[in-house]
Amino acid sequence: MTDEQHAVLDAVLDLVTSRGVTDTTLRRVADHCGVDGKTLRRRYGDQYGLLMTAAKELELDRDRRLAAIGDGPQSDSVADRRDYLEAVIRALLLDPADRRRLLLRTEIVANARHVNGMEAEANWMGTSTRTIVATALTRAAVADIELETERLVALLSGLAFELAYPHGAGDGAADRVVRHHIASIVQ
Repeated sequence: MTDEQHAVLDAVLDLVTSRGVTDTTLRRVADHCGVDGKTLRRRYGDQYGLLMTAAKELELDRDRRLAAIGDGPQSDSVADRRDYLEAVIRALLLDPADRRRLLLRTEIVANARHVNGMEAEANWMGTSTRTIVATALTRAAVADIELETERLVALLSGLAFELAYPHGAGDGAADRVVRHHIASIVQ
């Protein structure tokens, strides 16, 4: 990624955090990062192209995190299977320490109907997440893959929302919820 691409991504993340997806326009991004608006239009097309480029960068970050985890638990032990699933969940949450990344993903999904073309991308993001979760559950030898996939995806959505927009759960609550849920399905 070039310095200019980093600056554009940082501008998108900053603006989504402060203004939301619908107000993260090409002009505002150009003003925020000091890149010419015509250059942005040429490279990204429109607001949708800019947001999708940022979303795809988040997906690449997620994929790098998943690759670092490996192809499954280290052994068949309950502890290793639980650790593996927890690592996958953390990779899917991106970097909870970087609230802007969580906000971008959450806002794209929440506002998919408000920006032309984003609905298909939001659906793709959901399908991709379901596939990753189902694969991880299979590798961890969980009994009911279909049910647990839906439960974990719903849990991920709730956790992402809570981490992006904290509303009283307190520090460490997300970790406790993840561990408790994983303990209930990997025995």
